Amino acid sequence: MSSSVSKETGFRIDKVVNEFGKIPLHGTPLAKADSLIASPQIVLAIVMDALIKARPISHHLTEKMINKLIAAKYHDIDTLANSSWQERVDSLKEGGYNRYREQCATNLGELAALVVGKYDGDLNKLLKQANGQRDEAAFLLKETKAMGDLAVEIIFDNVQSVWPSIAPFIDSRSLNTAADIGIGTDLSLLYSAVEWNLVRMSLFTNGLSEVRLEKRQNAIESM
Repeated sequence: MSSSVSKETGFRIDKVVNEFGKIPLHGTPLAKADSLIASPQIVLAIVMDALIKARPISHHLTEKMINKLIAAKYHDIDTLANSSWQERVDSLKEGGYNRYREQCATNLGELAALVVGKYDGDLNKLLKQANGQRDEAAFLLKETKAMGDLAVEIIFDNVQSVWPSIAPFIDSRSLNTAADIGIGTDLSLLYSAVEWNLVRMSLFTNGLSEVRLEKRQNAIESM
């Protein structure tokens, strides 16, 4: 097997990254490539973002919602843990989150209790407890009741930008998209094509998601 992607595949990958790629926490004040680090606040924000995106609501609304949560400083574990259920409901309501806001407010409270009670306020300690292993990290994340397979995959899509041991990762739906547009599903090859760059891998993974959501597969396949 070739140890590198073909020139055509490389062009397709670059198009996904450059035209469709989105940095973790896109559209929020935290989405800055040069300051995207594994701080407790960034990791918690990524997890909250995934809890929202795992629900069947529009990407526009999820972006608005995570901005509201960040504006309320809920990516700071002390602020989230000390917030009341009603305060969380009100923040979600302000963001236009209607259908699931009460359940989401409960889920955020349960998340805060887990992070404080088991990881001393820092989800980086979850990765340490998992010995950097992706499967074990997924198991530990699912100790939060609302955290299903989809939410965990969304977390890994983005947290690989600051947790190197998770990379390379592409969620199952985006892997299908990768196959559909002819770039293959060999993670090692795809990771090498983005030069083993953690942030660029997240951009690529999120770009595949955008291609799927916008039904733009033909725009890539036609190259």
